[in-house]
Amino acid sequence: MRRVTPLQLDRVTRTVGRGDASERLARARVAALSVVGHPGLCVPLDVVREDDAVVTCAPRVAGVPLAQAGWAADLGGWVWLVAGIAEALAALHAHGLAHGDVAPGNVIVGARPVLVDLVAPALGGERGTPGFAGPERAAGGPPSPTDDVHALGAVALAAAHPSLRAVAEAWMAPLLDADPAHRPSAGAVARGIVACAAPVRWRPETPAEPGSEVAPLARTTTDPRAWHWRLRRRPLRLAAASSVVVAAVSWAVWGPPLATVVPSAGAGPAEPAAASFLPDPGEAARALTVARVEAIVEGDGEALVALTVPGSSAWATAAREARLLDGTELRGLDVDVGTARVLEASGGTAVVEVGYRLEAHARVGPDGGHVEIPAERQEVRLTLEWSGERWRVAEVSASP
Repeated sequence: MRRVTPLQLDRVTRTVGRGDASERLARARVAALSVVGHPGLCVPLDVVREDDAVVTCAPRVAGVPLAQAGWAADLGGWVWLVAGIAEALAALHAHGLAHGDVAPGNVIVGARPVLVDLVAPALGGERGTPGFAGPERAAGGPPSPTDDVHALGAVALAAAHPSLRAVAEAWMAPLLDADPAHRPSAGAVARGIVACAAPVRWRPETPAEPGSEVAPLARTTTDPRAWHWRLRRRPLRLAAASSVVVAAVSWAVWGPPLATVVPSAGAGPAEPAAASFLPDPGEAARALTVARVEAIVEGDGEALVALTVPGSSAWATAAREARLLDGTELRGLDVDVGTARVLEASGGTAVVEVGYRLEAHARVGPDGGHVEIPAERQEVRLTLEWSGERWRVAEVSASP
């Protein structure tokens, strides 16, 4: 039987259960979490025993617990917080896992929002934190992606300064829907919330403004029935996938009607670029143009966003467009790429001027409205950045 040693005192420990059965469940949970690999998730490093108690040892996260951070007074900071939590949850859900207790006490605000306490809520003895857990979870249901989304919505409202309350309530309403099937997925939230405002890192002031603590008295509720989650990863993955299909529709109606969606990237026969150990950025611009049009035609928002540099202006635009694609069909849209001229290439950055032609096509909206859109020629300048494995679009501007 192992014990916590003094070498682990610089880490955060938590008792998550007692006995051999709890230890097996905790170890299985940590093993499942270890493959997620998202910086917004604080995964325990080990599970140890102190006599009969099962204890997790997690690295200490630099930052301020959201419960003590006070309100986010700036809209960009609030969006940064919501988007960061949503991205971490989306990574968790993509691996068939759920948090089970997203609450102010389990969010650390530092260089980015980080979710902690990833083991105990999943082992079957808790119901989440009152005021944040979804009604189905509070009633004793299992941890689920849809409950995590409800909790995210409640956390976001609690963290919003009173001056942002009306905006926060409007954006979080779908997340707090009493019907889990009507809530958006965490991925849809991460993509869609950037349409509210550009994310700007929030740096909480400590001590916080008196009275602005985020639900400091909220505590996790235990479940007397001790429902046990056996880490059935595949059913959760299927549930999360179905949630995405249903929820993306509710988030799509938030934005304005989808206007003509035109590629911000394009390419054609590339002119010779300066010698480099990196792939030709002109050829990359051609491939990005084709991939962008294909993503738009297929309504694949994830693929659309993946073509851009995370956090860039192109990424923010793609995230907004991804939210609007659902329910809209573009019939006959195709692109005929012309030229792709490399104007600058230095290190991992390149500027490419691209000319292309969008073929005539029809846009059919969610309401069945039909709009004919004529063919059009366009020229743009793409700023590309090398990600370490491929070129992505960081910025799009009109050619002079």
